[in-house]
Amino acid sequence: MGNGRKKETALWLVFLQGTGLSMGVYLLLMVAASALLVGAVLPEAGAFPATAVSCCLASMAGAMTCVRRSPWGSLPSAMTCAGGFLLVLIAVALLCWQQITWLGQGGVLLLCGAGGGLLAGLLGGRRRRRKGGRRARPVRRAEKARS
Repeated sequence: MGNGRKKETALWLVFLQGTGLSMGVYLLLMVAASALLVGAVLPEAGAFPATAVSCCLASMAGAMTCVRRSPWGSLPSAMTCAGGFLLVLIAVALLCWQQITWLGQGGVLLLCGAGGGLLAGLLGGRRRRRKGGRRARPVRRAEKARS
């Protein structure tokens, strides 16, 4: 704790947090889309495109956090997180409606969620770390030796 190192999070917890973030963002975007529909700002024909965009953005948001915190590569960790988000959506659809229109709007939503994960995997490249850690500049060493 006192050595300045950050505590490592378990790998399964990273993906659980990413999936939870995706669900939270998705629910917030759905509430915003509902408010826009009720306020007649968004036409009824725009309800499904708004849902599809919300699914893509939510999947991308959760997957981006997994890309940064997972030791795996960027694409596998992003797709794993997006898969977890999509599994939760499938479970809710099966529990509430007992069916999914795979070739209809349900399939499009799943593709949008997978596309958000793919986009996060491609855009969320990992930051490279220098090997060997921090190096002191030679000028500073010389200044310390004079003091």
